[in-house]
Amino acid sequence: MTREQITKATEDAASWEHHRSKVCENDGEMAAIDGAIQAHKEWRRIGYVMDEEKMETYNPDADPTVLRWRREDAELEAAEAAARHHATENSAGKPAAADPGAEVVLTALARAGLHRLDDDDRQAARQLAALLDDATLHQVADWLERTRQAALQQATGRSQRPLYRRPRPDSWPQRT
Repeated sequence: MTREQITKATEDAASWEHHRSKVCENDGEMAAIDGAIQAHKEWRRIGYVMDEEKMETYNPDADPTVLRWRREDAELEAAEAAARHHATENSAGKPAAADPGAEVVLTALARAGLHRLDDDDRQAARQLAALLDDATLHQVADWLERTRQAALQQATGRSQRPLYRRPRPDSWPQRT
């Protein structure tokens, strides 16, 4: 696209964003507004890149941001592939747990891929599954999955603030 086409697309996106913001009445329309805002931001970013890189026509292969996104995506895919390989390597040739609860914990541990699971680890997972109810087991698996995601992000150089979870009112301390 040429500079004129980019400018026209930016103006169209700004107009669409302005129009959508006036007719917002439900969640679907809010999603459309978010899309319009993102489109407008992206067209402005492309215009800025064209000015900075002195491009006559936009070429995503010469856009430093697009190149960085591609590199980050490739690094994340490589880290996930390594984690999958490590998890399958850990679970290859190992007998499956008879208890479904223990299977949840063992699967989460294998996906985390932090270390090889030995027989003592499997026994500890079975004991943990015997002590905890299903909801708690799935919460533990969720913690392990979030830890895995954070480790993958750190491995690829992406930092992400941990999500803050507001405590449920029934878990607040009671005043007496």
